[in-house]
Amino acid sequence: MLPARLPAGYRVVDRLHESPPWTLVELKAVNGDTGAWEAVYAREYPRLLRALTAIAGDEGAAEDAVQEAFVRGYKQGLATLERPGAWLLVVATRVLFRDRRRRSTDVAVETVPAPRDEIDFAIERADLLAALRQLPERQRAVVVARYYYDQSYAEIAKAFSIRSGTVGATLSQALARLRASQAARQLLRGAMRS
Repeated sequence: MLPARLPAGYRVVDRLHESPPWTLVELKAVNGDTGAWEAVYAREYPRLLRALTAIAGDEGAAEDAVQEAFVRGYKQGLATLERPGAWLLVVATRVLFRDRRRRSTDVAVETVPAPRDEIDFAIERADLLAALRQLPERQRAVVVARYYYDQSYAEIAKAFSIRSGTVGATLSQALARLRASQAARQLLRGAMRS
């Protein structure tokens, strides 16, 4: 699992041979802005990985897409990115969708015993992720961009090359499906407890 913060004194750049799963990749300083990239990486990587895992339902595929987005962002240059987090989300989502089209796989959900107070939270989170997986990819991406990254309709429309009205319609359809899915799960859970 990803640490909350990078260890003190740890530098992402030039650490390929240590290769913990949460390191970026070995990069040579192209523009001398290594410290700024390390700060962006430390701030955005955990958030982006969670968002892409919610979209994909597969942490491995999400991690691959996030790392590819960081590599592309580094090549692009930090100075050219107005909102690095949003840019990384769009690029990683596109990489994820591209890779998904190339191969389709089913992912098993792992369950780990948890203390009683965490079980309800885990069930709700699993239900939400399962409901998100039922949405078409574009609806998932728009929901995550809007509610997880707090992007405006205009930003989402520009990022995904769709019209602002389409963003609203897509969100409306996605939320209706999520509400219906949630109601069905609550009925099922209530029937199982009776």
